[in-house]
Order: sequence, then C-alpha cells, then structure tokens
Amino acid sequence: MTISSHAAAPPRPGRYVTLDGMRGIAALAVALFHFDFIRAPHGYVAVDFFFALSGFVLWQAYHARWKEQGYSAVAFMRQRAIRLYPLFLLGMVLCTAVALVQMTGDGWSEKAAYRIFYSLPTNLAMLPSAVTQALFPVNLPAWTLFFELVASLFMVTVLFRLPRMGLVAICLFSAWVLVPVVTERHNANIGALWGEWPVALARTAFSFALGALVARLPQPARRPQGWAGALCLLAIAYLLGLFVGFGMGVSIPVKTPEVGQYDLACILLFWPVLLVLGSRCEVPVLLAPVSKFLGDVSFALYAVHWALIDAFRWLKDEAGVPALPSAALYIATALTVSWFAVKWFDEPVRRKLSSMLRKGREPALSVTAA
Repeated sequence: MTISSHAAAPPRPGRYVTLDGMRGIAALAVALFHFDFIRAPHGYVAVDFFFALSGFVLWQAYHARWKEQGYSAVAFMRQRAIRLYPLFLLGMVLCTAVALVQMTGDGWSEKAAYRIFYSLPTNLAMLPSAVTQALFPVNLPAWTLFFELVASLFMVTVLFRLPRMGLVAICLFSAWVLVPVVTERHNANIGALWGEWPVALARTAFSFALGALVARLPQPARRPQGWAGALCLLAIAYLLGLFVGFGMGVSIPVKTPEVGQYDLACILLFWPVLLVLGSRCEVPVLLAPVSKFLGDVSFALYAVHWALIDAFRWLKDEAGVPALPSAALYIATALTVSWFAVKWFDEPVRRKLSSMLRKGREPALSVTAA
C-alpha cells in the first residue's frame, strides 16, 4: 500500500487526487481496526482496496513503457523495491524496538524472544518467517507488502502480456477460491498466517487483476472536479464502518454470516465500483489538500502504525482515558509520525537509492501504488 507523491508540490498531470484520499481513508480504517476493531470493524477489507489500487496504478504507470520500450522485469522490480522497502524497514525497526522494550524486566518471554530473533533475518529481507505461524510476527500487517511484491512480479511477467479476457479469468478463478473460504469463516480477515497463504494469494490476485482491468477501461480526457469525488471518499469511509456507525458505542459479533457477506460485497462489488468512480472524478478544490495529504502519508501510516498500538492501548485500558479520545490521539500521533517518516526518511532514502541504482532514469508514479 504505497504512494509516490509530494504534498508541497502542485499536483502532477495524471495524479488521481480522489484515489489519494480514498487510499488514506482505507489506511486509517486498517489502523483503527488494529487498535480497537470496534472503531472500524471491517478495516481489514481495505487491504483489498489497496491491492486493486496498486493494480490500477502500476498498469497506468508502466504498461505502455513495458510494451513500447521493452521495460524489463528487473528494472520494474527494482523500482518497486525502492518504493516499498524504506518504509517497510522503518516499520520493522520500530516494531522490533517496541517489542524489545516490552521484554525488559518483568516482560521477558523466551517464546517472544525466539519469535523476534529467529524471524528477523528473513523478515528484514521482506520475506516471510519460516519459524513462526505468522508470516511477519513483529509487524503483522507487513504480510500484505510481501504479497504486493509477489503481485508486482506477476504483473510484469504475466499480467502485462494478457488480453482483457485473461485478466477476467484470473478474477473469476481467484473469486472461486476466495468466496467459499470467506463464507465458511464468516469474514475476510485472512492472510497473515502461513496456513492462510492460498487465500491471501487469491485476495491479492483478484484485486490486482481487477485494478488492471479498470486501468484498461477507456479513460476520460478530463476528470471533472466536483462533489462526486467527495462522495466517493464518503462512500469508502461509510462502507468500512457501516455496521457500527464508526464505533459510537454499538457492537456486533465478530463473525456472523452477515459479516462474511458484507466483506465479499466490498471486495467483489463496492471496491471495483469506487475504483472506477474515483479514477474518473476529482474532489472539489477545497478538499484537494486534505485528500493529497492523506494520500502522501497512507503508506507510511500502514507501515508504522503497528508500533504505536500498545502505547495507546495502555492509555485506554490502564490509564483510564475513554476509548474514543484514545483512538483520536492514536490516529493523530500516527498521522504525525507518518508525515515525518515520509518527509525525513522515505523521500530522502528513495532519492538516494534512485540516484545510486537508477541514475534518475525511472519515472515517478503519478498516484498511489500500495
């Protein structure tokens, strides 16, 4: 879930500001779900929206170059690694530091130490741990970034070569794998554990291929700017929190048939519709700075939010701060940390890596690409 953009610069031609805002809202939903699921009980299905956005953006940014100029798989994957790895590494370092601090004194656990030190060698290489049940036990949400890399490789080696019907076939086969599992389990919160990798792969393949299909639809010469884009932002926020009114004191069972049906509706229907609409209209000028800001920090927010959770859970559970203010403080802190991570770490590191490895020849992405 990544964004290559600069908040202080004017929007580049082709930048999809509505999609920036939608990605930011989706990242907020994931962060709130991990902090306290009742704040955004379906936040995990935002992952599928991230994958669909990546498929859309990568097709838009690279397919023409690959087709017309012979853009190689090595160059493509190098670009993806440069985009993804710095913030992935920062998230891993922060989460490891938090885990080590928690282990000092009475918090020592031999099992936890084993989980950290034996998983880190592969996890730091952006590969799943071979010795734990979780793919990335220190920073659990990082499993999606591994599948992002897998999907990126699949895109440049396979998807770019397929006709539209080939992409449709991948979507249909992936849905055929995904739907029975979600229906049986009553939710789509699947993918972080080793035993779930086939379904995680199906989630990724469906949404990536779907994003590529949307990118292949005829694009309007000019995207109208108005309240249609704002309604898209409201729609994705509403859909992610539909069941509980965004955590205003109403609760639901974690797993019911209705939950699974809702998750599938988001993945198979709502996200495709919102991706089409969001790529064809822009938010009003008044909302554009907020939308661009959310887009700029969304990947950083996804990468680092796990490291902040325990401190604010302590605030909520031990210090007696009410749940809603605790969630608001958590989100405000996460957004602040994410902004600094982008401006003072991610952008300088990527510029340096680009200078070293690409010598300034790669194009900047025009929109978010998770």
